[in-house]
Amino acid sequence: MMARWSPDNYSPLTRIGNFPVYASTLLAALHGITLIFTALAMAAGAESFLQTFVFSSQSVAHQWDLWQAVTYAFVHRPPYWLFLLELYMLVVFGREIEVYLGRKQFIQLYAGLLLAPPVLFVLAGLAGWPSIFWGSSTLHFGIFVAFTLLYPTAEILFTIQARWVALALLAINSLQCLALADYTTLAALAAESVAACLIVGYFQGRFSSSYPKETIRIKVRPNPREPRPSAIDDNLDSIDPILEKISRQGMNSLSARERERLQNASAKLLAKDSDS
Repeated sequence: MMARWSPDNYSPLTRIGNFPVYASTLLAALHGITLIFTALAMAAGAESFLQTFVFSSQSVAHQWDLWQAVTYAFVHRPPYWLFLLELYMLVVFGREIEVYLGRKQFIQLYAGLLLAPPVLFVLAGLAGWPSIFWGSSTLHFGIFVAFTLLYPTAEILFTIQARWVALALLAINSLQCLALADYTTLAALAAESVAACLIVGYFQGRFSSSYPKETIRIKVRPNPREPRPSAIDDNLDSIDPILEKISRQGMNSLSARERERLQNASAKLLAKDSDS
């Protein structure tokens, strides 16, 4: 199977056969690999080795173990069956975010969510509240929150809209943290939710302010930006991967974003023909 890398910011990174590989797919694979290593290290009694990768506000602030601000999310704690839910959030909802915002913006979002709890915990540690934290559950919940902000009315669970599912999960997780007196996880959950709102709001605001207001279309699923006239030809060329996907998998395989891009390109082509 040949992997073909795509420079298009809104397309998969590559395809392995007919399987599209996004940045979110690679991140999920990385988390799966580190889960195996974490389980093997714990089985071998190497907890002291794992501790070097767990986030400690004291270690980061006083010993400058800065790598812990990233590696903490790749040290996975049992029970591991919950990890399947995390991967689902990352692969499915992360892919939709990536298709909507673009690959670069998705990576920036993921990095922001990854660093949000460490920043909060370092500040709290300097104020006299040290903390230790690891795992990716709150990080990937932040991904789901970001998806909910982009697609609040999407029906994802027994026709329940995404925004209500997000609120229910946030309430349940918060109550669980309070019942277990796990204030560190509760703080991380709050940090991820706030960070998701700020980052997605920033991206949507930047897209909206990049072009005149009259060119922004209001739809059920908001469109981040309308292409400038000078980019019409480039956009027509960019639908080649979509046409290739239709030829291989049919129209039903297209995501909402891809359908919209195909419709926009078709409308621009008709307008261009009528002008000429």
